[in-house]
Amino acid sequence: MKWNCVVAVAATLAVAASGFGSPALARSVRGGTGQALANAAATENLWHLRAGLNVAALSCRGSGREAIAPAYSRLLSRHRSLLASAYAVEQRRQGGGMDRHLTQLYNRFAMQRSPAEFCANAAAVATEANAMDSPTLARNAGTLLARLD
Repeated sequence: MKWNCVVAVAATLAVAASGFGSPALARSVRGGTGQALANAAATENLWHLRAGLNVAALSCRGSGREAIAPAYSRLLSRHRSLLASAYAVEQRRQGGGMDRHLTQLYNRFAMQRSPAEFCANAAAVATEANAMDSPTLARNAGTLLARLD
């Protein structure tokens, strides 16, 4: 139980330090005013995009599959605060069902009809995401996610 408290405090500090709840970023994510953290769809898209790229980083290796692990690693570093904010929102939204939700999410990305196509799409998406600053990535996560599905 204490570990959950430590994680919650760390996530809260990451959200505060990231500026994700700032009015400027809220406008960039939602296209208007309001609090970005209240926009579950935007943060869910961002977190799902990260999950899809994580699956790609682990599975896109070998013949006919473009490796994306280095690009995924850069994404984690470049957008660390933004991803921490998205995780905190998802964790609050999912509550005790977070593990189940993540398992379903990872399984969805792992079961690709065309692994080579998935890997090529994931490599392009990761490269594009790494070229964006965090507010731009937050705004475009849904579009990038759609390219992985």
